[in-house]
Amino acid sequence: MRLRVLSVNPYQENTYLLVAQTGEAWVVDPGLYTAQERAAFAALLEEERAQLRGIYLTHAHLDHILGVEWVASTYRVPLFFHAAETVVYEHASEWAALMGLSYTPGPPPTGYIEAGASLDWGGTEVRVLFVPGHSPGHVAFYLPAQGWLLSGDVLFRGSIGNYQLPLADYTLLMHSLREKVLKLPLETIVWPGHGPDTTIGHERQTNPFLQTV
Repeated sequence: MRLRVLSVNPYQENTYLLVAQTGEAWVVDPGLYTAQERAAFAALLEEERAQLRGIYLTHAHLDHILGVEWVASTYRVPLFFHAAETVVYEHASEWAALMGLSYTPGPPPTGYIEAGASLDWGGTEVRVLFVPGHSPGHVAFYLPAQGWLLSGDVLFRGSIGNYQLPLADYTLLMHSLREKVLKLPLETIVWPGHGPDTTIGHERQTNPFLQTV
């Protein structure tokens, strides 16, 4: 499995492309906003000679879904997220209006991601961790063979997800971090929704928000 990342849109959101040895690919949190960003994504797929198979969301905040409609319609691929995230997804247009951003709503989900599910992406196991708190239906994608965690906006280098947004819950976020994220191996590489990668071990030692967890 290969991982490619594009930092996109006004919020510098990390859009991830995962490419299996089978030549199949999956995109996580396509925040692609501008024509240039979408062209860069298309070029990545071309460079990898990969066939896109699906869109998966860690959560449905606007910055993570700005490119969903474009990807879904351009590549005709299914969309998946957790059912508890539906309310966030369906109100994205209101957030876009508040932020002054252009947004075309994406399609309804093809299906819902189940907490604890094990996905097969081209022969690679991808475990779904249900980690609500930043948003009600937030999930993270853990690839045990690679030692990777796509954490969305739950954990960042030196910080944690914003818990002051509508539908966010600090207590729930800390529970998700304590019971799911921080129990992963220390060497696990964390690929967050914003900013640089880190490891579970580094964050356990240095992240000021985790010292009392």
